[in-house]
Amino acid sequence: MKKKLLSILILISFGANAQFWSEKATGFTTPQRGLFSISIVDTNVVWALADDSTKDPVDLKIKEFTLSTDGGNTWTPGSIDLGIATNELGISSITAVSSTTAWVSVHPDTFGTSQRGGIWKTINGGITWTKQPSALFNSAASYANFVHFWDATNGITQGDPESGEFEVYTTNNGGTNWTRVDGATIPNPNINGEYGYANLYTVYGNTIWFGTDMGRIYRSSDKGLTWNAYNSVYSTDFNLDSFTFSDTNKGLMMTYNPVNLYSTSDGGATWNPVSRTGNVYNTDISYIPGTSTVISCSLANPLGSSYSLDDGLTWTTIDGIKHGTMKFLNTTFGFSGGFNTNATTGGIFKYSGIPLKNASFELKNHITAYPNPTNGILHIDSEIASIKNTAVFDLLGKQVFDKKFSSLNKADLDLKSLQAGTYLLKVSSENGKTETIKILKN
Repeated sequence: MKKKLLSILILISFGANAQFWSEKATGFTTPQRGLFSISIVDTNVVWALADDSTKDPVDLKIKEFTLSTDGGNTWTPGSIDLGIATNELGISSITAVSSTTAWVSVHPDTFGTSQRGGIWKTINGGITWTKQPSALFNSAASYANFVHFWDATNGITQGDPESGEFEVYTTNNGGTNWTRVDGATIPNPNINGEYGYANLYTVYGNTIWFGTDMGRIYRSSDKGLTWNAYNSVYSTDFNLDSFTFSDTNKGLMMTYNPVNLYSTSDGGATWNPVSRTGNVYNTDISYIPGTSTVISCSLANPLGSSYSLDDGLTWTTIDGIKHGTMKFLNTTFGFSGGFNTNATTGGIFKYSGIPLKNASFELKNHITAYPNPTNGILHIDSEIASIKNTAVFDLLGKQVFDKKFSSLNKADLDLKSLQAGTYLLKVSSENGKTETIKILKN
């Protein structure tokens, strides 16, 4: 049976950092239900797929989901009935376009079973689910890793190699008809037995990426009709754990053993190591789309979550509790999977914003910024270190200004173009130390 992501779980729970995450109840009555996949439709409607966190590897055969229609504040759980003779099938992802319409990707979860997976759809909020007949996944080698819909009509599902080619289908009518993508447009899998991972994919606009066990990244810019394949840093290893893209070009990849970060600026074609400071947690990383803000989290020791405002260069620890898969819609709306205690306690964390900080304190307040408030020109003095870089972020974590310097102890920033409001100024020195200061722009 294939190796699952998110498979090492430690059953420990602590209080959440309310400044960043707000814990909500997923509604599952069985304790220790985790989340394997989250689908955000809009700021009201969110679906999530459950897993059994008490098993190693994670048990995806429990076939449960939970649905929120009030922005993730309250959740209603439900069951995914796949029909008769489906007890050996697992569910690898969920995608939705409304409070009534969603799809799940289904795969054999037991080695040697004769049961076959595919794509199931609901149009009544999860009350009933119907298999879509033309996304076949009907051979012994078939394994559906994910399904994704951009809207109510256009979707894609990707599976492991079958008959020598990755099994990829697309639809333009909501899944009534699926068409297998011609293998000639998909780079061949490695002859040593390359396969994909359950739910290891990411999307930005019409561009979609999925990862493989041999560290390769497959990329399509036309909703899955044609593909390129790129070697990541560990092209023959099994350490690729998570990757995320802020736009069609800028992305980060994380390996979990050891924990390292790599960045790309060309859509995944090339990757370079990120020299970082602070804690990166090794289960999942996720950009807030269109920004330089990225969040990491972990299910296993060391437990916790952290965030970076500068594309992964410096990290601030949020908490020391267990977090699972993440999903963000924008700078104000996102979620991290948690683990419930009962039907009314825990299970998911709602993003509540990056906490406002007056300072960081690695430079121990040796940076002075004045006048503050400023009408536009901000003067910066450094008592002990040469200023290398400055960056200004709004309170949602979006970088709105940056300027580099060379061996200066004094510098001026022209912030007249910024709108009036509160910002965070981050100053980095040549020796790698940083300080973050709250500034006001009149």
